[in-house]
Amino acid sequence: MKYLVLLNRRFPFRYGEAFLENEIDEISEKFDRIIIYPSDARIGDKQNRKISSQNVTVRTIEKSSLKLRKIKYLCSALRYISKSRQPKLLHKLLDGYFLAAAYDQMGKIRKDLGNFPVRSGDTVYFYSYWLYINAKVACLLKEYYEKKGIHTVVFSRAHRFDIYEEKRRFAYLPERINLLGHLDHVFACSDNGSDYLKKHYPKSNRKISTSYLGTYDHGLGTVESRKKFHIISCSRMSSVKRVDLIIEALKLLKNENLSLVWTHLGGGELYDVITEKAKELDWMEVHLDGAVPNKEVYDHYRDCPEHLFVNVSSSEGLPVSIMEAISFGIPVIATDVGGTAEIVLDGVNGRLLDADFQPEKLAEQIKYFVSLTDEEYRKYRMNARGTWEKYFQAPVNYKNFVHDIHTLYKEGKE
Repeated sequence: MKYLVLLNRRFPFRYGEAFLENEIDEISEKFDRIIIYPSDARIGDKQNRKISSQNVTVRTIEKSSLKLRKIKYLCSALRYISKSRQPKLLHKLLDGYFLAAAYDQMGKIRKDLGNFPVRSGDTVYFYSYWLYINAKVACLLKEYYEKKGIHTVVFSRAHRFDIYEEKRRFAYLPERINLLGHLDHVFACSDNGSDYLKKHYPKSNRKISTSYLGTYDHGLGTVESRKKFHIISCSRMSSVKRVDLIIEALKLLKNENLSLVWTHLGGGELYDVITEKAKELDWMEVHLDGAVPNKEVYDHYRDCPEHLFVNVSSSEGLPVSIMEAISFGIPVIATDVGGTAEIVLDGVNGRLLDADFQPEKLAEQIKYFVSLTDEEYRKYRMNARGTWEKYFQAPVNYKNFVHDIHTLYKEGKE
């Protein structure tokens, strides 16, 4: 039997980890059984995302709320401080919290896995979706099962917050060297992420590589005249997404005699603030649609005439929103952060902005796309779709991912 034990944070509960919806169905046929443990969910939570594969089981192991668990981990942190090799007290405390959470979760998952008949001769693949606490749990589970004589493979994906240390609060991520030492492999979602990890942890270079995520083909978007120019953005309304900068840029275009429509898909903690600020765009058409299910996002891209996608985040891994947009043939303006430049090819399928751009620069690029001839604009659309077809098709990328996973097993047997 080949088991895959997937450790993530929320999937298939609530929102987040959207790529797993695509990935699970693609990889499930390559394993006899997949068991999913979402660490932030608790017993009794209602699953709100469907998994069609019959060999996938979702298990929840927590009784208390996430807030209470965090308090518990904080109180237990002192017990694990002695395991930290960090010289700074703050880093020791962060290590202690990290380890308290990991050991607690590992114990509960290990107990629950006793309900599944894992035997000698079986192989268990421990897959952490994040290079963070879930990855430590996976390493501890591997150690436990190896002692029982069961062959295991342990690997992790890595995205954004779990890669770029300087972007974190206190500019620190616990257990980096230890994690990379015990994991069989780390699959970063972008070359930028892989390069970052290799540069900072050169001793682990051979076990770090890039594995692109992907989206499905929902068809090309509607193309209409650009006399009324439609701009679309899609993200949570949070400080890192900087949706307010889109408003600042659009304000600068008030007297440019342009007919503009801006639609934003996504809610979040700053929704009310952004809604109030958007009232300053009373000269143009604005739609702030709030949180929208994925299917409705795809329907919008396919059926509504969106001419330009805008993403001005201050930090990214490999943004799913841009991947989805280019699959519909929508050109993109985006900030050159994280792996964004691996999707947005400047002057080919969109334009890149500096991470610390001023609103004037965004306004200038919007005017650029409005002013393109029909033939110039058509090339941008063709190139957007072509980039997606070449690099970001879910069936292709997840097939390659499974191949790489099974290669780890073969290497471990040698």
